[in-house]
This record gives sequence, C-alpha cells and structure tokens, in this order.
Amino acid sequence: MAIETYSSDGILTIQFQTPRILDEAQLEQVTKDVLTQLDKTTEEKVILDFAPVQFMSSSMLGKLVMIHKKCKEFKVKLKLSGISPDIREVFKISRLDKLFDIEKDQAAARKAFLKRGLFG
Repeated sequence: MAIETYSSDGILTIQFQTPRILDEAQLEQVTKDVLTQLDKTTEEKVILDFAPVQFMSSSMLGKLVMIHKKCKEFKVKLKLSGISPDIREVFKISRLDKLFDIEKDQAAARKAFLKRGLFG
C-alpha cells in the first residue's frame, strides 16, 4: 500500500509512503486508498502527510482537489503537511495554497488542529 494511516487524538493521519507519485496507475491507487480511508473514518480531522514525497505529477493536484471536496462533503477538516519546497512552489503557482491549509510538518498540523480557541 502506498499510504499508511493511524488515528490519534481525534485526528486521522494519512502518510504517503512513496517518494514519487508519477504514473497514472499509482496515482489512481493512492487516490482510491485515501478516499477509502476517508469513507471508513469517524474522525473529523484529517492530515495528509507528504513528508516522504519528493516528486508528484501535476495530475495529483487534481486528485487532491477531489479529496478536498470529499472532505467538505463529509464535514471533515483537512490539513496537508510535509510538502517539499519544490512541490509547495507548484501549489503557490496554481494558487492551491489558498484552497488547502498547509502546515510545515505533521507536528505543526496536529498542533494547529489541537489548538483551542478562547472559548473552545
């Protein structure tokens, strides 16, 4: 499996295990695996951790938008973490950094989720 998942503190973490997400078959499988996890979870907060990923095809951006929409449908809050500087630049150019909540790493994403507001 190209992803690894675990739940802790009400947060489902989905970590991509492949350094390169490039070919179409792999892309479809990863997307299917993520959507299956989203479908199964009862958690309302999800982190997609890209720490091991160094390269991914531009098609993956479209898949991430689809995953984002599915999270909205399920009323799940989504954060991305561990995105390499090169991939992060692609997010900026395509303005997807405005759509996604991107944190530096998994720890920062968890901290942002667990942060309580003044009245929370």
